[in-house]
Amino acid sequence: MLEWASLRSKQDSRDVGETPPELPRPQPAPARKSGISLALGGGAARGWAHIGVLRALDEAGIEIDMIAGTSIGALVGGCYLAGKLDELEEFARSLTKRRIFGLLDLRFGGSGLFGGMKLTTRLQRHLDGLRIEDLSKPFVCVAAEIRTGHEIWLSSGSLITAMRASYALPGVFEPVVCNKRVLVDGALVNPVPVSVCRAYEQRLVVAVNLHYDIFGRAAVIKHSADMPSPSEELNRDAPAPLIVDRGPTDRESRIGITGVMVEAFNIIQDRISRARMAGDPPDLALLPKLGHIGLTEFHRADEAIKLGYETTRAHLAELERLRTVIA
Repeated sequence: MLEWASLRSKQDSRDVGETPPELPRPQPAPARKSGISLALGGGAARGWAHIGVLRALDEAGIEIDMIAGTSIGALVGGCYLAGKLDELEEFARSLTKRRIFGLLDLRFGGSGLFGGMKLTTRLQRHLDGLRIEDLSKPFVCVAAEIRTGHEIWLSSGSLITAMRASYALPGVFEPVVCNKRVLVDGALVNPVPVSVCRAYEQRLVVAVNLHYDIFGRAAVIKHSADMPSPSEELNRDAPAPLIVDRGPTDRESRIGITGVMVEAFNIIQDRISRARMAGDPPDLALLPKLGHIGLTEFHRADEAIKLGYETTRAHLAELERLRTVIA
């Protein structure tokens, strides 16, 4: 009994005198990052800027989890996920005014000035038989149903058909009939499809808006309907009588029917984009300054791609921060 007590006393003294082993310190958890989802907006020729955006993201090693595209945003996004961005960029940079005209197949008496079949033929060389379900990541093309005004999300089926429907500008390209629905350009209902990415529960949504700098800040201007005569212009002190507008007479004020359609579509996209993005804003908006590039100036691809690339590069630090915070 005494021996046991003596041994226990020695053990206790040894425990007291020794320094306990140091426990491993908990390491801080590494910052989590996530991929991003892209909402690629419509904008006709300005849409070549999307190529520059995607190039910059690829260079930075930023993974893309999903793409929702409207109009040319659907075209560029679909080609990217199909692994055909190089071919699309080569085609875009090769365009001249003469080549653009050669791709348009005029049709009189139809639902649009152009049938779009020559463009479809070029797409079929690289994408024939490819379905949206075959793509590496989720992809949605936004279109509008002309008879009801419904917003149509094309997330399965033929990739070419979906892209054609999304960029079928009313009055320019013939509508696309898809499963008994007559579809036209999705920019009529959702020019920058942030809402699509949100519906797919994407955590970090980056929008590319191609119309941000076109119409200032959507100003409202109070203006007079009077139109003074040339003699009254000289005498500015005289009261201006009511004169019926005889229409544009100056060469600068005259624009053709195509110009009217294009500018009207510009206004529609701009107003709808502002309204929808105000109600459902993206986590980050890329706003390349493309207002000087016309909707039909597809031959200015080099310039548009460069602007999209530079705008994205300028926002990479902010994007990296968001990826860490939102993940």
